[in-house]
Formats: sequence, C-alpha cells, structure tokens
Amino acid sequence: MCVNVPAQDPELAGRTIGEVRVQGLERISEPVVRAQIETQPEQTYSPRAVARDLRRLYELGYFTTIRAEADVVAGRVILTYVFEETRIINELRIVGNDKVRTRHIRTALTWHEGDTFDEQSYPVERENILDMYERRGFPNARVEFIVEDAGAGRVDVTCVIEEGPRARIRRVQFEGNTVMSGRRLRKLMTTRRAWWFLGGRYNEDQFEDDLEKIVDEYQNFGRLEADIPQVDFAYHASGKRMDITVHINEGPEYTVAALDTIGNIVFDDDEVMRLLGVQAGDVHDAGQVEDDAQLVRQGYEDSGFVNAGVIAQVTLDREAKTTNVIHRIEEGELMYVGEIKVTGNTVTRDDVIRRELMLYPGERFDGTMLRASERRLDNTQFFDSIRFTRDPIPGDEMFENLLVDVDEGRTGNLDFGLGYSTEERFGVYSELRLRNFDIANWPRFSGAGQQLRLRLNIGEIRDQFYLSFTDPEIFGYPLAFGFDVFDESRTYDTGIRYRESTTGGQLRLGKQLSPFVTTRAALRYSDVDLDYREFFLNPELRRQRGGDVTISAMLGINRNTVDRRIDPSRGSDHDLGLELAGLGGDNEFFRIDHSSTWYWPIDEEERWVFSYQTREGWVEDYGDPGYVPISYRYFAGGTATVRGYSHRRIGPTERRFIWFGDRYYVGGKLRVLQNVELKYKVTDNFRLYTFGDGGGVWREASDFDVGDMKFSLGLGMGFNIPRLGPIRVDYAVPVNPDSHQSSSGRLHLQTGLRF
Repeated sequence: MCVNVPAQDPELAGRTIGEVRVQGLERISEPVVRAQIETQPEQTYSPRAVARDLRRLYELGYFTTIRAEADVVAGRVILTYVFEETRIINELRIVGNDKVRTRHIRTALTWHEGDTFDEQSYPVERENILDMYERRGFPNARVEFIVEDAGAGRVDVTCVIEEGPRARIRRVQFEGNTVMSGRRLRKLMTTRRAWWFLGGRYNEDQFEDDLEKIVDEYQNFGRLEADIPQVDFAYHASGKRMDITVHINEGPEYTVAALDTIGNIVFDDDEVMRLLGVQAGDVHDAGQVEDDAQLVRQGYEDSGFVNAGVIAQVTLDREAKTTNVIHRIEEGELMYVGEIKVTGNTVTRDDVIRRELMLYPGERFDGTMLRASERRLDNTQFFDSIRFTRDPIPGDEMFENLLVDVDEGRTGNLDFGLGYSTEERFGVYSELRLRNFDIANWPRFSGAGQQLRLRLNIGEIRDQFYLSFTDPEIFGYPLAFGFDVFDESRTYDTGIRYRESTTGGQLRLGKQLSPFVTTRAALRYSDVDLDYREFFLNPELRRQRGGDVTISAMLGINRNTVDRRIDPSRGSDHDLGLELAGLGGDNEFFRIDHSSTWYWPIDEEERWVFSYQTREGWVEDYGDPGYVPISYRYFAGGTATVRGYSHRRIGPTERRFIWFGDRYYVGGKLRVLQNVELKYKVTDNFRLYTFGDGGGVWREASDFDVGDMKFSLGLGMGFNIPRLGPIRVDYAVPVNPDSHQSSSGRLHLQTGLRF
C-alpha cells in the first residue's frame, strides 16, 4: 500500500527512509545531484534535513524549481526530488540588422550563448537593443524574440530586428555655453545637420568623438573642469527627424600661477622658457602646454639629445582656480650617428638615397637635418613611404645607427591624354617620364635617380617636341648635369595673328649649396622664326619678321623651404635668374628674372592656406641689333599672369598701320606681377580658391608707373582626379581695364586629363 503525503508532514518524522529518488534530470548528471543530498536510505526522516537538501540543490544554479515528494510504502518513506532544470542558450542568432553591425547588438545584450535562459528578462533585453538603436538614430526600430527548443535543456534564441528608417539630424544645439558660441562649437563637430536631402546621418562613434573635441577645446580656454553631463535626443512624431541638445558644464577658468622646469642642465631655464607659448599669468591652454613640451623635446632633439623626454606635469588648485605647470625634462646623452643603414630599396641604389641625407656618420644627431632629409627623400617622389629609426649599438652609449627604410613607389609614367586651357585650346599629348632612370642599367634602366622626359604635344594652338635628361650626380660628383632638346611652334593673337617656331637646346649644370639652396648654370641655343599671316606697315612690327638665333648663358639661384613640392601649405620659394645673350648669334641682351612665393597656413589643420607671389622681370639690349626680339620680351594677361584679361593683352601696343588700325601688343622690357590667393582644402582632392592678381608691362624700365598696373579679382576651384589628372577652373573680373580691353569677367580653365 502506497500513501502520498507532503514532504513536510509531521507524521513522517521518526519514520525510516526506505529510498531516495531523483526525477526530471536531463542535462545534469545524477551523481552531481546526489552529492548535495544529505538525506540517505535507512536514516530517520527529518524535514529539516530535506530543507537543507533543497537549499544546497538550488545553490547549484542548475534548476528553476525543485520539489520534494514523500510516499509511505510498507511503513517506510520513499523520498523523491523532482527537478525542473534551467534552460541554456544553445545559439543566439540576430537577423534583420542592416545598418548596425551584429557585434554592436551582441554588446547591448546581456544574453550570451551558454548562459542561462530566463524568459523574465525579455523586456530588459528588448529595451537594451532599442536604446542602442535610438542612440544611433533609429527611433522606429522593433525587436522580437523567437525561442525554439534545442533538446536536453537547451534553447535557440533568434533576435528579429526591424530597423526602420534612420532619423536625420534637423538641429544641433547647445545649452550652458557662454565661452564659445554655438556656431564655433558646431565647427568642431563632424556631426552635421541635414541640408535638404543631403547629410545629417547620425553616427554614435563619430558623435562621441565630437563631444571629446568639445571638452578638449574648452580646456584650451582654461576650462579644465568642463564636461558634458547630458545629451538629449528629441525625435519628431514621424521618427524621421531628430534634434540634438548638448548640455555643457563649462566650469571655472584656470590661470597659470607658476611655471617651472626640472631636470634641464644643458639648457638653462631662460632658454627653455623662451620656447614656451604658455607663461605664468596666462589662461591655462591645455593644448598649448602639451605643444610646449613637444617644442622643448624637439629643441633637445635638434641639438643631438635625441633620447630626451619632456612631460608637462599639471597640478590644480581648485580653490584658487590656478594651475602649477612643471616641465619635467630627461635630457639623456648627446648622441652621434654611427652607421647609416638603408633597407627596402629594391630598385633605387643606396648612394641615390644617401646623397639626399643631411646627416653623416660621426656627426651628432640633428633633428632639423633629419626632417630635412625626410623631406628631400619625399620630394624625389621615388618612394611610397619613408621611415627613419635609430638602432642602439650594444655597449656604446654615444653612438646609434640610423636606419632608413623605404617602400619603393612607381617612378615611371607613360601618359596619353588630352587637355584644354583657355590659352592653348584643345591638345593631345604623349609623355614618357622616368624619375628614377639609370641610363647604364640595361635593360631595367632604373635606380640611379636620373630623370628622363620625352613629350610630344599636338594641339590647336601649340605643337611641341621636348626631350630632357638630368643626372643629379654626374660621374659621382655632387654636381647635377642635364640637357634639353626642343622644337616648338605656337600661334599667338595679340591683335595680329602670328606663329612663333622655336628650335634649340641647352646644357645645364646644378649644385646644391645647402639643404634649401641650389645654384644652376646653362648654355642655351635657340632659333626663333616668326610667321606673320597679316599685312602691316608699322616698322616696329616689320622688323620682327625672319629668323633670330640666340646663344645665351644663364645663371640662377633658388632657395626653397616649402613643405611639399605639390600643393604646399607652408614655407617659401625664392628664385633669381640671369640670362646673358650675345655669345654668338643675332641678339645681344641681358635678362633678369625674380620670383618669390610665400605660404602661410591659417588654421592648425592647414586647411586654410594664404599665399603671396611676386614676380619681376627686366630685359635690356646692349648691342646689335639694337632691340630685344619679341620672343624675349615680357607679356601679361591670362591664366599664368593676370587672370580676367585676355592672354598677352596687358602692356604697350603699336598700331598696325602706324597711325591707325588694330592695336598690336608688342610686349615690354619690364614686367611686375603680384598674386595673392586664399586656398581652402575641402577634401584631399578638391580645393576652393579666392584670389587677386595685379600686373603691368612697360616698354622701357624707365616708364614704370604703379598706376599703369591692371588688377583683377576672382574665385576658383581645383580637382585632382586620380589616374586622370588635375583640373583648375578660375573666374576673374578685371578691376581697371583700359577702354580697349573687355570689362567682363573671363573663365580660365586648365586640364590635363589622362587615359
């Protein structure tokens, strides 16, 4: 006879336990469970012992419910523990997400594969995902869970997501800001509001970076305790628009109470202090303080202490709202260059790389020369990347090896293309350029750093054949040698249409005097023939007919400190040249040309760059035939000189028939050009410009008068299309044209499209 009674029934007390059973186990093994059961057969039944068993079994964490059931059989107690095991997540799948990556959704969930599955956490998990989607600009997202039995206490969970449309930012506004305007704060941010149907997409990672930028900028204004305690997102009813409100706690302004240096022996305190941009009594500019530490470190590096370290230690006095700044300096030892090792150059010869270096074995390390060496190597355009590192020499505390590692780039181009400019119209060309040529390295012809250029141009206005060769070190000597051969013809329309044909060549020598200064010399032969296609009587025009042979010597010097050869942002380029004709041939004259260009970045990112260029030229005859040929005179007007005016139509003129007829621009002996330009780098390949040009040409140098100069103002934009080439479009309007010059604006277009 079997009688079922509750496990806690007092009538069971004192009876003998006949058997202890377990039921409901699927995934958990029975020995694991029995090891926790105190109650055993042949013991006297104890309700307290059963209660202790239940507590220990629950503590295992494997079960959601445990029941103890007792049956009395033949006067003995049959005790049964009935288990309902917790379910384990066997697989967690996420489907439906397109805009948000799966790993981001998994991060938002507390559920993970192998964890206990709890249906009660459905709302929490759903809310976690929805919050994450809302922070990323998806207020209309929906989430559902599908649970399927996977056997043996396991379940598969599928998270089904409907993302809905992403909300676009309608407005970004700020609360609590007084030091900086909302407009300035918005400029710090990459996150932007939508403009019509463009932009305005919210990106959480990008937005978090924007908030860090804002806090960092406040610290540059002495607001060292600034923070952003709250950001509000307000969604419109449709869920398609969102307003972002950034709450700012600016905090108090901190000033520098004391400024000191520690650890400097080589340089005294005054020398170090002169480098610092933040001084005692100034508002604490956190960014500048860090920059000051780098300036001091760079100063040590430039003096040979390449292992020097500088840390700006800042302590705050929160009551006085002041800071103490200590620049802790570890000078290290004065280091010298051991060996210079070149690696990675699979094409370029070692000596080609070494000749660009401004550091030599045995010299002390010099940071300025190291940076100049990197710039020189980069300007060769031989390499995709250049890396300088130092390698300590075991047992030597004074010398370190300098390692130069390069990645070879493409240095040869064979281009076929077409181009258009407002001066030269349409033209097609073929050009072979080898920047790392080696005439003696057959059949590769590469690696010696020589330059070979062969160009053929056929166009509506100009035809050209041009061959150029340059060896930066001839026969191992630090002297550049080169030659040019050219045959060019071009049609000009300066009131009278004529075609100018030039054939000739030149020999060139060059010498580098310092990292930034080079000199040059050349001997040039040219034969110019003018073909007039119109009739005229003016003797000034008639004597330009026929051929002219000119043999001249040229000298020049150049100083160039620009940061990049192409699209520079800082530095200057100065050039002075002298040409003396009369070493034979038909002409005797001298010509002096000067050009200087300066570049100044306006902002820290160097997106805004202001440049100023001045160019002057003077030519004068000194013997037979008593005049300067038109080919060597100066002209102005057009894309390369004064935009807004027609090509070559600024300067002195002659009448076609002496007292009447069309005006013909004959050029002059003196020219002055001035150009200012403000450039904004929109992207790596897109630029916007605003500019002002001024220039004048005078028949004789003694005729110079600033009042004769012509000016223009304009706007422009430039594109650099990968694998195609640059495009520059300018529109300029003349400011003070003469009565016979057009007062309307002109479009100037230059292209060099390749295919």
